[in-house]
Amino acid sequence: MLIIINDDPAYVSWLSRHRQGFVVDSPSRPKKNHLTLHRATCSLIKPHKRARLTTGVHIKACSLDAAELASWSQEQTGGGLTACPLCRPEEEDCPNAEQHAKNALTRLGRDALSYVLDLAVMYLDGEETYFRPTLKDVAGYLDKTVPQVVPAIQRLIDERYLERDQTGNAISLAATTVVFPSAKSLRTIPAFDAMSEENLGTELAQLRTGLRNVAS
Repeated sequence: MLIIINDDPAYVSWLSRHRQGFVVDSPSRPKKNHLTLHRATCSLIKPHKRARLTTGVHIKACSLDAAELASWSQEQTGGGLTACPLCRPEEEDCPNAEQHAKNALTRLGRDALSYVLDLAVMYLDGEETYFRPTLKDVAGYLDKTVPQVVPAIQRLIDERYLERDQTGNAISLAATTVVFPSAKSLRTIPAFDAMSEENLGTELAQLRTGLRNVAS
């Protein structure tokens, strides 16, 4: 097993040489119910422009043996792994390409959603005190223009992965439009999926507030 920290080239190299392997995308400090097991070929953990792969709040645990990663998770957090619903690593065979394409969002959509979810988790974990991501923020992170990301954001809204701030009741998406993760997208993260509807609603309300009180 290989734990990769602050070394994106090493991670990219491992993926290219171990397509039959498995990867756990973990917070830099592994937390119980926050670890998801992926196939090395899963589109959700593939390298892409400006992705935070093994830097900042992310590390990668890589192995050819899924059981080894499960044991590591148990040792680190006292909990097991959640199987990625897209690549389904617990099954003997990978989903075929047609199924994968039908269920997957576009890469731009996945990148945008991942960015918003990362910000949301950092805010809810107390690592950030402010949460109001705009389309301009998303576009800037992805090195795109606002018009380039609008179709992807609109699809995420249509498919109920994101919700928009309705302040002003503007019909079209604009650079200043604020987007929030939905219950559907938060439940793609094991820790939130384990929550009751009431507790998840509380977390969503906190995200809508967007400003955490900090004691002076």
